[in-house]
Amino acid sequence: MSQDSGFVDLRLNQHSSGTEEGFWPSFTDIMTVVVMIFMLAMVILLIRNMELVNALRATMQAEREAAELARSTGEEKQHLALKLIATENEVSMLRLQLMRMEEQQDEQEIAIASQQRQLTRVIGERDQLLTHTRELTEQTAQLQDQLESSQHALEGLEQDISRLRSRYATSTEELSAVRQLQQRQEQELAQAQSRLRESDLQLADARSEFSDLKVKYDKLVKPARSARGRYLVEVRYAKEADRSRISVRPQDAPQFRDLGREQLHQELTQLAQQHPEGLYIKIIFPEDSGLSYTEAWKFTSELHSQYDYYYLKPDNSEADQTPGADPNAEETPQ
Repeated sequence: MSQDSGFVDLRLNQHSSGTEEGFWPSFTDIMTVVVMIFMLAMVILLIRNMELVNALRATMQAEREAAELARSTGEEKQHLALKLIATENEVSMLRLQLMRMEEQQDEQEIAIASQQRQLTRVIGERDQLLTHTRELTEQTAQLQDQLESSQHALEGLEQDISRLRSRYATSTEELSAVRQLQQRQEQELAQAQSRLRESDLQLADARSEFSDLKVKYDKLVKPARSARGRYLVEVRYAKEADRSRISVRPQDAPQFRDLGREQLHQELTQLAQQHPEGLYIKIIFPEDSGLSYTEAWKFTSELHSQYDYYYLKPDNSEADQTPGADPNAEETPQ
């Protein structure tokens, strides 16, 4: 043991070169320092590697979370798009039903107005007859007064009495004829009132039918027809200056193109052959389309029955024949 430090000296050649070890370090000391430096470097490298591994794991986790967020965002966007299409379909069908009911209401209002005019004319004629009847009644009363006054001079006024009796009989006949005419007018008035009540009942039935159709439509609107997995084709139809204007935009087209009816059928036939999964025909009617309900429904039924995947099914063949029976039609007013 060294007397200075109190520890065992493990260095080689400690007895020899005793005079040199006071200044020059031994090989063991140098190797000890090198090993310590190497150990420190290894520890630092291991720490750095662990930090890099943790950072890499965090980055990979963030990438997975970003990918999952992107996937869920895409699904939500697709779901919202399908929901928007279904909502547009519902609005379109309601607009078609409203167009048909407005036309029926206009026809009923025209019929009611005509019958009201007839009723007003009959009432006027009845009032005229009543006035004439009152005049005749007054004349009869006057004749009776004249008859009573002439009784005092019966002997000298027999001829006048005879003439008065003849005039009284004529007036009585006229009064009877007027009363018969009045009865006929009252019967015609009653018939007109009956027709007016029937018109009111027809209007009430039409409104009840509209309510029933709306309830049935609400029950039939189910997600049976969807654009998911189908090739979407948008067709816009309107009338301008008594001429039909048809525009079409396939799913991968940037904008609408104007086509004639024959060109439209040719393009839809080609698209149906190119896409065996089926076409989803979305028909758009602008706000100022100028179309009647019958024209809009005929055009919709024609395209759906020939090209739309839903109406090409055997068990849905009856849906093409009855207006308002389509639970998920695509006519969208814009």
